[in-house]
Amino acid sequence: MASGADRISALPEDVLHQVLRFLPAQEVVRTCVLARRWHRVWRSVPALRFTGAKGWGSADRFVQFVDHLLHLWRAGGDFGAPLDSCEFDFDLDGFMRLLGGEQHASRWIREAVSQVRALRVRVVEEQEASPLSDNLHLVSQHLTRLELIGVAVNESVVDFSGCPALVHLNMEDCDVFVQQILSPSLKHLRIASCYTSEYYRILISLPALVSLELIGFDQGRIPFLGSLPRLARAVAMLSDDCSDHCSQDRFDGCSGAESEACGGCYYYYGDPGDPEYGARCDRNNSIFLKGLSEATYLELSADSDVIVFNRDLRWCPTFTKLKTLLLNDWCLAADHNALICFLQHSPILEKLTIQLSKVPPYVMETEGIYKPVGHSVASDCLKMVEIRCADVDNRVHKILNTLTNYGIRLDQINIQHTSRIPGSGCFDFVCTGFS
Repeated sequence: MASGADRISALPEDVLHQVLRFLPAQEVVRTCVLARRWHRVWRSVPALRFTGAKGWGSADRFVQFVDHLLHLWRAGGDFGAPLDSCEFDFDLDGFMRLLGGEQHASRWIREAVSQVRALRVRVVEEQEASPLSDNLHLVSQHLTRLELIGVAVNESVVDFSGCPALVHLNMEDCDVFVQQILSPSLKHLRIASCYTSEYYRILISLPALVSLELIGFDQGRIPFLGSLPRLARAVAMLSDDCSDHCSQDRFDGCSGAESEACGGCYYYYGDPGDPEYGARCDRNNSIFLKGLSEATYLELSADSDVIVFNRDLRWCPTFTKLKTLLLNDWCLAADHNALICFLQHSPILEKLTIQLSKVPPYVMETEGIYKPVGHSVASDCLKMVEIRCADVDNRVHKILNTLTNYGIRLDQINIQHTSRIPGSGCFDFVCTGFS
C-alpha cells in the first residue's frame, strides 16, 4: 500500500487462520518472516495441507519437513491450538512410488489421525490407485471425518472401531478390495467411482448409518447391504461399467448354461470355484433393496442392463417410511414391473419422480419378476408424480397409462420436459400438468 501500512497483519487471528488453512504447509511456515506478529500466528493454525514432494528438490527433504512439523504439533509446547484438520495431497509427484513412500505416508496418516478431527488423503497417479498399507488400522478419539481419494484399501475387513467419533467417510476413485466395513459410529458413507472385486461383495452393515451414497462403480460388484436400522437417505447411481450387468441385455440377468458366458450373472453370488461360494450372499435373499427398507428418501438410478435392482424385486421389502422416491428407465422393463412393485410397497409415499433418458434403452423383454397385487397403489399419501424427460414420447404415454390404471389421478402428475426453441439452438423448460 502507498502508506506502507500492514493491514493484513491487523486482521483478527481467527481471520488469518482461515486464510492460512488454504495454503500448503511450507507456505504457512514461511509466513513467520513477514513481521513480528507472524512469528506466532503460523504456530496456532488449525489446519495443515501437505501437497506432496514436487518442488522440494528431493523426497528426503519433504519427508524431513513433514516429520518435523507433525512432531512439533504432537509435542504441543508453544504450538497452542490443536489441529482441526490435516490434508495430504500427492498429485502426480511420484512420491508414493518411491522406495519407502507408502510407509512414510501410512505413518504420517496414523500420526495425524490421532490429533485431528478431519483427515483428507488424495493420491493422483497416472495408473492405478496407490496403496497406503496392507494394515492401515486407524485409532483416534477425535476423528469425525475421513476422505480418501485415489487410495487402494486391501484388507479383508476395514474396522473403524478404533475411531469411535467417526461420522463421515468418503471414498472416491479408490480400489476398495475389502469384504466388510465396520464402524459403530459412522453416519454418512459415500463411495464414488471406486473399483471393487468382481467375485465378492463388500458387506455394509452399520448400526448408526443415516445416509448412503453409492455412485458409479467403475468395476466390480455393488455392496451387499446388511442391517441399516437408522438409514434415512440413500442414493445409488449405477452404470453398466460395474460387474452387475448382463451382457445378454436381460434386465433380470440370465441363468443356467446361458450365464456361463456372462460374467455379470455367473459370478453374481461369488466365484463358484471358491470353497465359500454363496456364504456371504444368500441366494434366496435380497442383496441390496432389503437394506434400504428404513429409508425415507431414495434415489435408484441404473443403466438398463444393470441387474441387481430388478433381481431384488423377488424379495422386495415394504418401505414403511419412504416418502420420496426417484427412479429412472430401469423401472420400466417388463411393462413397468419395478415401478408397480415400488408403488405397491411404499404405503406412505408422497412424491415419485421418474427420470427418463433421451434415448430409450434397449433391453430384452421377458416376464417381470414381481407379481402385482391387484390394481392399486399402497399409498393414500401420494401428492405428486413427476416425469422428467426430453420429449413427451411413447414411453411417457405408457407411464401415464400405468399410473392411471393403478389409481393415480392425472391431476397428481406433472411432466417436466425440454423442447428446442426453433432457430435458437437453445432448449426451453416446459412443465405440463393435468387437470
